[in-house]
Amino acid sequence: MNESILKLQDLLDRGCKIVKIYPKIFGSDVEINIVMVEVSCPDKNIHKIRAFREEAVDLREFIRIKNLDSK
Repeated sequence: MNESILKLQDLLDRGCKIVKIYPKIFGSDVEINIVMVEVSCPDKNIHKIRAFREEAVDLREFIRIKNLDSK
């Protein structure tokens, strides 16, 4: 697993929620070079995860498979 997925999984395990994904998961599936995920935690901290190129594709697929974009 790549670093962005591990970081996202760690935040989700701590009770954090995804608030924003750019570009949208169900948006155009043209070649994606960057994905940004904003995560809000119970302690009111906001974390931003950025993934580039192949890692971006893997992160989008992880979110899609876990159905995290609908929360």
